[in-house]
Order: sequence, then structure tokens, then C-alpha cells
Amino acid sequence: MRKAIPLFVIALGLPLAAQDDPWAEARANAKDSQQAVRFCRRYATGWLANADPRSGLLPRTTKGNWYWNAQDCAADNFPFLLLTGWVTDDHHLKQTALAMLEKEQSLTNRVDSLPDDFLFATQSQRGRAPAMNRLIFGASEYAKDGLLPITEYLGPGPWLERMTGLVRDIWKHAPVESPVGRIPSKSLEVNGEMLETMSRLYWMTGDASFKNWCFRLADYHLLHRKLLDEKTVALRDHGCEILGGLSEAYVIAAHEDRERYERYRPQLHAILDAILEHGTLEDGMLANGFDPKTGKKRSGTSDGLGYVYDAFLTIARIDQDTGYENAVATALAGVHKYRCRDVIGLQGADGHADAIEGVLNLLNRIPVASAFDWVDREMQYIFSAQRPDGILEGWYGDGNSARTALMYAMWKTRGLTLSPWRDDMECGASSNEDGTLRVFLKTDWAWSGHLRFDRARHVQYFHLPSDYPRINQFPEWFVADADARYEVHRQGTCPDIVTGRELYDYELTLAPGESALITIRPAKPDPERARASRYTSRPPARARVWQTELRAKLTKLLKLEHQAESPLAPRELSRTEADDYTLVEVEIQSTPRRRMPVLVTLPSTGTKHPAVVSIHGHGGNRRTVYDDGRVYRKFASELAKRGYVTISCDVGQHRVQEEGRTLMGERVQDLLRCVDYLETLPVVDKHRIGCAGLSLGGEMAMWLGALDPRIKATVSAGFLTTMDQMEKHHCMCWKLPGLRKLVDYADIYSLIAPRALQCQNGLRESPRSFYVPLARRAMAEVRTIYTDLGAQSRLELDVHEGGHVIHLPALLEFLAEHL
Repeated sequence: MRKAIPLFVIALGLPLAAQDDPWAEARANAKDSQQAVRFCRRYATGWLANADPRSGLLPRTTKGNWYWNAQDCAADNFPFLLLTGWVTDDHHLKQTALAMLEKEQSLTNRVDSLPDDFLFATQSQRGRAPAMNRLIFGASEYAKDGLLPITEYLGPGPWLERMTGLVRDIWKHAPVESPVGRIPSKSLEVNGEMLETMSRLYWMTGDASFKNWCFRLADYHLLHRKLLDEKTVALRDHGCEILGGLSEAYVIAAHEDRERYERYRPQLHAILDAILEHGTLEDGMLANGFDPKTGKKRSGTSDGLGYVYDAFLTIARIDQDTGYENAVATALAGVHKYRCRDVIGLQGADGHADAIEGVLNLLNRIPVASAFDWVDREMQYIFSAQRPDGILEGWYGDGNSARTALMYAMWKTRGLTLSPWRDDMECGASSNEDGTLRVFLKTDWAWSGHLRFDRARHVQYFHLPSDYPRINQFPEWFVADADARYEVHRQGTCPDIVTGRELYDYELTLAPGESALITIRPAKPDPERARASRYTSRPPARARVWQTELRAKLTKLLKLEHQAESPLAPRELSRTEADDYTLVEVEIQSTPRRRMPVLVTLPSTGTKHPAVVSIHGHGGNRRTVYDDGRVYRKFASELAKRGYVTISCDVGQHRVQEEGRTLMGERVQDLLRCVDYLETLPVVDKHRIGCAGLSLGGEMAMWLGALDPRIKATVSAGFLTTMDQMEKHHCMCWKLPGLRKLVDYADIYSLIAPRALQCQNGLRESPRSFYVPLARRAMAEVRTIYTDLGAQSRLELDVHEGGHVIHLPALLEFLAEHL
């Protein structure tokens, strides 16, 4: 008889934040994740202090077992030291873990890739002859409990290669004859581990040998040596692995071998029914096992609650069996009544860790509020068990506590990790049913890094047909679809629209003591942001066609009717002699109806010189680029001293001066006429004309470089960003009707390629302003066309230590190189 309760009576859903503070849950979760991360970092430090100084390998215990082995050190301790390094992005810890992985293979492999015990005293393997059963057991444990969780979280890497080699060599030396052919072992534990590992290797690699080996073991245990014919059906660690393994083989059969699926189904259902009838305790908890013939339970309570119920939930969802799913929900609804420290079999940090791991994995699928509260409560035992030196109980099981602490931290952040994730960082998240994620961040010290939102790892890494429950995975909470678009809104700034791929490595900077409230939600389609002419990678010839077509569209949008041949009619207004150049004020014709003054510097020598159109920003005028040493660094004067011809005009007007034109079009028109005038000067080399500007001047340098191919080098300072960022807290003089439907700034900058382009952004820019992370994102788009045109060396993003200022050394060096 299946024990079940209706799902609707369970309090589903994650704990709700206080209604008057939607950020309360995220703040509380940030404290919890910080505690977990600090725990893991101390654990890693403590165990590394006990590593063998010669080989670098971890000992079995800190209490006298000074040797390394596969089934304990490699399976239960090493992987979570490595994952602590990757989750926190600790460079030194990652390198240490990778060195361990390389070292154990060079020192411990005994038969092909199968490892044997390594003694620290002798720096050699045990002298006895290799026992194949022992080697296979150690290798199967290492693959399933050590390398599989690493691969589940990180995807392909040297750990996958090691795991694949172990599995192949286990089968190469499989010693047991059976009705289905040679198999690795008679042990239910070993064969269960092999099933769990090989099923995922099959989905990940597509190698049919892994599927065939899975079916061989599943045939053996379901159709020949049936599980219900055993003396005991084990429901705890070191025996219950066969249940999860068979459920994973069942997934393969359901999708790829219908005949096997039909043969497996009644056998698996009979096993689950027997567990429900004879193996469950009050409230759905599990005994350590039972005799399938008599129904007698083994004493104790299983630490494998989650491992067994993973199989129930996997089979329930394949077969759409609500009874089995309800059985899982019943157990989750009752788990809060138990304290692990009072339950035989769950006492100690390792027992807590296994029980919590299994429950968290199930809660990811069937959320029950009281069970989440139970996880919070039981984790405190693990945290309290840690000594000041980072060690818990001084044996390899400490690694399992670190595994569960990492899983706990990632529940509290909904899968978000920080790069780097330091001890002073608080990071927590909460999620809504509509897909909105709230993230709270706080730091004690200055922090510059990346938010790494999770991805659908079961698809991207393993290519699984579904995210079915399985041992040694790290649950996926909030995952970003690589190609979907998301709105990222940090309070105090305007929303940022990004792809899911950008969320995998989202740059952020925090000042000392600063906190951030960030909301992430799926972006709604916005016709205004359609970017019909967005640049995407293409062959060089098509890239140049794209540039020609877009330049024509923008010229029309700006209502720009520049006629280079029209008379300039220059009239000198004044002349001032400086040490290295002459400053001349001239009035020229911009349009048939409008004249404008410009400032020009002429070098003392009469040879041909490069020239630079020097452009001021908001609040400035044509003299600012020569006189202001604080923000503009007098960059036009510095260029003039170095032999450049410079020219500057006023572009800060905010009213259209001639009917039928646009504001931005008039500004660009005036700059184009500056170039026209430069070309008339005998002292100017027409093939070495550039432009440079800051802020609005950086924007106008972008426009001039994009629309005028005569400009050979452009320096755009204090402007590279996205149009989303410019929608708030900025002068809206940039916005033309229809502009956003056509392009973003990255597309306009892309018109400059393959000519030289330097953008400058300061690290001290406010997040509301020309923020470096946004500049990097925009630059990544611009880099696409420079790569397509083979001009990567002519593109540069100069990130400097200043704020909204000209970085003069970089400007001078860049223009010297390209003009």
C-alpha cells in the first residue's frame, strides 16, 4: 500500500519575504550564504595544512591514516576542495586542486588508470599485489562521488577525462561472469555507482558503449539477479546506490529503447512498492533497509533519504505516477519533525551532510516550506562542528560537509556565485513565481568582479532529456537562458537589457561598505529597442555593405546634408602666438545660412602635420579643450605642443538652429565642416586626420568617426555605454526619433572599423554614468566587426583609474601610433 498525502495540503513555495520589505529574504539569505562560504574556505585551508608536503595529496584522516586512497580521499574530500576553489574563484586554491588531480594520476595509477593506495611514508603505492575488486571499488567511488559532482557543476574538464578513463578501465578489467556478460562487481554499491556515472557519461558524450554497459547492469539486476531476491534491500549509503542507478538507466530506456523500458517498468515498480510497504518509517522516513521476503526492517534511519527518493521521483515523472511523487512529498512534509543528532545513523557532521544534501535536491523539485526550515536548522550543526583550524571531525567525511555547505550557499543565492567570492561578501537572493530574481549584495572592502548566474547545466553540459533527480548534482535554482534577454535593474540606476549569456559573467563594482539591490527579470519585447541594424558577424565584404547601408540610414535620420564642396569662406578673427604653435580664431560657413567660429592651432614648422578635431562636452565650449586642465587635461593644447594641427568648434547647443534639421545633425554638420577646413590647410596631411572628445565630446567623436571616413583615428572618452543606460540621469539630447529601433551605440562605433578607435572609461565613473562594466559589454560588440575585418589591433578600450576625465597619456600614445 503506498503511503501518500495530497500535494495540495503541503505548504509549497519558497519562504516568502516580509510583505513590507521585499528584500528581507534576500538579505537574510546573504548572511546564510556568507556563513557557508566562510565555512568552506576554512575547511579548505585546514585540510591543505594537513596535505602531504612531498606529494601534495590529502591524507585519509588527520589522526594517523597518513596515506591517500581513491574511495575516501579522492571521492569524498578532494572534489569539494576543488569546487570550493571554483565556486569562490580562488586562483591559488584552484591551482592547488588541479595539481592534486595531476599528481594523483602520476603517483597512484596501478593497473592502467585504476589507482591504488599511496603511502606518504614511502612515497609509493602499497607493496602488495593489486587486488582487482579493491581497485574497481576505489575507482567506482572516485568516479561517482568525486569526479561526477565536479563535472555536474563545472562541465567538461580534466575531471571528465579522469572519470571517463576510470570507467573504461573498470570495464576493461571487469572480473565477474554473469548471464549478461562480464560486469565490474557483484556488489550492489559498485554496480549502482557505475550505473549513475555511466548514464550521465552517455548523455554527455553520446558514446553508445556507456549506454550498452548501463543496459547490461540494469538487465542483470532487474531481469536476472533481481533486487527483491536479495537478502536485504539496502536503503542507506553503501547499498542504496543501485536504486538511483537503475532509475537513471530507466531514463535512457524510456527515451531510446522502448522494449527495454517495458521490461524494466514492472520490475522497478515492484521494488518501489516494496520499499513503500516495508522500508518506510513514520512520516515517510526510511529504515536502513529491509528483508524483502519477511518485510522485516533493519534498525536505524537511513542517511540516504534523498538518494532513494531521487529514484522515486525520477520514475514518477517518467511514468506520470502521482503515487510515487506523493510519497516523496509525504517524506518532505515530515522531515521537520526530526533532528539528525537524535537519529541513529544520522549523527555527526557527515550524517547531517548526506541527509541535508538529499533533501535539498528534492526540495528543488517539490518545495516544502517546513522542510526548507529544517535545512536551515540542521546546517547549524555542521557549522558548529568546525574547529577554528577548519577541520570538523578529522576524517575524509569533512569533504561531504563542504559539499553540502556549497549546495546550501547556492540555494541561498539561487545559484548565483561571485568571482571572487571573498569572506567579507554577503550575497543572497529570492525569487518570485513570475521569474523575477532579487539579489542583495554587500561588501566590507572594495570589490570589483563578476556575478555568475547559473545556467541550465543539465542541458549545456550533459544534454539530459530532462533535469531528473539524481545524486551528486548541484540543483539548478535560477538559470539564465543563454539567448534570452533579461532586464537587470540595480536600484539607483536605469535598467540594463542583457542576454542570458552575459549573465554568466556580469561585471560589477562595489565601494567599501556598499550594498546593491539588483532585480533580474525576463525582458519584455520592446519595439523601440529592436535594433533592426544590429551588427552580427559576417564576411568582410558583407560587413562593408552593412556599414555603407547603415551610414546612409543614419545620415537620413540625422537629416544631415553635408556638402563638402560648398564654400567655407574663412575669415580670421584673432591670432595668438604660443611657444610651439599659433592659436587662430576663424569664422567659417557651416551651412548656406549659418556661419560658426572655430579655434585652430598651427605648428611653427611648415611641413605636413597630422590634425585632430578636438571636441568638448556638456557645459563647455570650443576653448575648453585648450584651457581646462582638470577634466580635459588641456588635451588639445598638449596635441598642439606636439606638432598636431587642432580645431575646435561649439557643439553644446540644445536648440535646433535651422528649421528642418535635427539637433544631433547640426552638431555633426559643424564637425564635418571642421574636417573640410582642415583639408584646405597646406600644413595638414589629409591622410592623417583624427578626432577626440570627452563626454558629449566622446559621443560626437563617435558620430564623426562613424559618418566621416576621412577620420583615420578616433578617441572617444567618457562615453562608451549602452542606450539603455542613457535613458535616465542623462541629458536626452542624444535621442533621435527612430534611433533605438535601428541601432545601439556599439553599432555606431562599428561604422569606424577598420579605422583606429580608442574608447576611454574610468573606474571611478558612477554606476549611473559611463560605467566600466557596460563599456566592456559594448566593446565586446564592437570587437566583432574589427575581428571580421582583421583590424583587432586598431581597437582599444582604455580603462583608467580616474573618473569622468580624459586619460591624457593613453590619448597621446594612441594618436601618435595611428596618426
